Amino acid sequence: MKKNESNSDPSKTGEISRRDFIKGAAALGAVAAVGSILPLSAEEQTAPYAVDTNSSATVPVPPTPGSTVNQIELAIPAVTDVPKTTKYECDVLVLGCGFAGLNAAVAAKKAGKSVILVDKGRPGYSGLAPFASSHRWFDPEMGDSVDAFRQYEMIGGEYICNLSWYDIWIKDSKAAYQRLMNWGILTQFDKASIAGAYVEKKDYVGYREKFDQYDRRKKFIKVLTDNKIDYVENTMITDVIQQDGTVIGGMGFDVRTGTVMTFVAKAVVMCMGGGSYKPSGFPTSTDTFDAEYIGYNLGLPIIGKEFDDFHMTVSYAAGNTFLNDTWTYLENIWLCGGDAVPGKAKEIATVKEKAMLLDRLNKAVNGLPNNDGTEMEVLAKADVSRRGGSLSKNPLDPRKGKNNDDMPKGDTYGAAIGMCAHLTSGIFCGIDDLVGYTGVPGLYVAGDGSNGSLVSGAAYPCGVGFTSNFCSIQGWRAGEAAAEYASSAKLVLPSLSKISSITKDILAPTVLKTGFDANWARDELQAIMSPYWIHIAKTESTLQGALAQVQYMRDNVVPKLMAPSSHDLRLCHEVRHKVLSAEMKLRASLARKESRGYHYRTDYPYRDDKNFLCYISVKKDKSGYMGTALVPIKDEWKGNTAEAYASRYGCRFPGETEAMGLSVTKE
Repeated sequence: MKKNESNSDPSKTGEISRRDFIKGAAALGAVAAVGSILPLSAEEQTAPYAVDTNSSATVPVPPTPGSTVNQIELAIPAVTDVPKTTKYECDVLVLGCGFAGLNAAVAAKKAGKSVILVDKGRPGYSGLAPFASSHRWFDPEMGDSVDAFRQYEMIGGEYICNLSWYDIWIKDSKAAYQRLMNWGILTQFDKASIAGAYVEKKDYVGYREKFDQYDRRKKFIKVLTDNKIDYVENTMITDVIQQDGTVIGGMGFDVRTGTVMTFVAKAVVMCMGGGSYKPSGFPTSTDTFDAEYIGYNLGLPIIGKEFDDFHMTVSYAAGNTFLNDTWTYLENIWLCGGDAVPGKAKEIATVKEKAMLLDRLNKAVNGLPNNDGTEMEVLAKADVSRRGGSLSKNPLDPRKGKNNDDMPKGDTYGAAIGMCAHLTSGIFCGIDDLVGYTGVPGLYVAGDGSNGSLVSGAAYPCGVGFTSNFCSIQGWRAGEAAAEYASSAKLVLPSLSKISSITKDILAPTVLKTGFDANWARDELQAIMSPYWIHIAKTESTLQGALAQVQYMRDNVVPKLMAPSSHDLRLCHEVRHKVLSAEMKLRASLARKESRGYHYRTDYPYRDDKNFLCYISVKKDKSGYMGTALVPIKDEWKGNTAEAYASRYGCRFPGETEAMGLSVTKE
């Protein structure tokens, strides 16, 4: 790895100065020469944007829209140092450090390559990785049946699961579990109710301090340092650098200071997660569809956007995620699996689908009961199979299932509006791909929301804990593939015109003198996409109405988003990504004129196997238009299409019985 230090005179190198960033327009003309892309000099390491550079006093921060005026704000640091290094070179560049990114980085490093990992927040603390509450794997030593698990997956995912990827999970999942256990991420320790009076006192801080040594978030950075992998945090990558048809790195900016950052690499692995539209009950607001935005604008197909997430919240306090997650982020990542047993695979898959599908649909269509919280189910007291625990009856089986203390189950869905069902959406690498190769030389993808593998099909039948394990597998394979590619690739420096173009795009929101606040725009997008008739019970007319509004935002709001600070600059880019995601979601939902899994159309309340046993891709054509297409899948994944409809699908959508003329006795 090579690092170029920024300690030269910007007037001689064409660097982008701090003053130019503040002025905005001047920054767009300041681009660096190839091999010296250094936006800030050492002499220009001044106070952050929101601070008076001639004084140590901080500028008052206006309250966030919707917050109270007397809300306590953390003090803004008097000085924020700009990055000492703004240009990096390596063999493999990994973007994002969740389970996929961490595994990709280590795999590439073990293959003998120099690796740099970039995270928009901090490794282990950003994205969905900190909130993983369970982890599952396939264990033949505990009696797990390949046939039972494959049948369970195929039926539960409604016959569009990518069983080739699922076979990879069956083969590699135990090794992934053991790898994470060796890293300390899955280390088991006493839960709060056993460790002391933490639950009774609701002493979350005391419990975390008691078991601080087991904090899984810290382990991500430890794994990186143990493997001598350099990482750059608080840096948002907004685009990859593509030159002569090949990806040769990525560019973005330091969120704390607005400094433009450039990373040159032989191969890039995007593990940047999914996203949501300012959720009201699940902490996913920092997940912003970054990888699919980059992939879409490269002309790559995006699949799985029509299948919406199922996370739950409580109806009487929908925005208070801690009510129905409580100890989830403090206790173990619970060990799960072994719950698909021979002879009962179809029954288990159907029961799971009914619990996760019909409940939310009926409540969306019929409304919610008046609930003050006294009727909440406590998951810690549920049957072991309900929590994802093993049915092997082997006392040595460590997969005891999810067992968080004092964790009431949410009673309504929609805690993460816009988030796709786990492992369905992302860049489509092809039916036969098993390493995350995008088809663009030098570019690979892995993980939830980045690789559209659709291993979970239409309804996430895999059971709790599947995502963290599968992302680890997919990341490892992508890291190995990227390292192999890098072995024969040359390090290519980007052209001045390419650097200039991406820099201009990064800093565009700083130029505007008039425009819109990104916080407001994000909230407006959530208002458009959050009604249940858009993301749960869809119709042609409601989807078209939402699409018209999203397109208006795309054309009239997004180009006018302003960034008065570097943090606002991040939000401007994130809102742009979210608006694109919303348009893709709406177009995919309109194209799938049937109901399947987590996609329910009240005007098409039935499965249409003849026309829609396939994937739906969204792709930008050469003219810039967003079009959709049907993507054929393998016949093996479709199950027995000659089977009677009533028995093939054991779970009924509202209105399906009447629409299909089914007998009520067969329900």
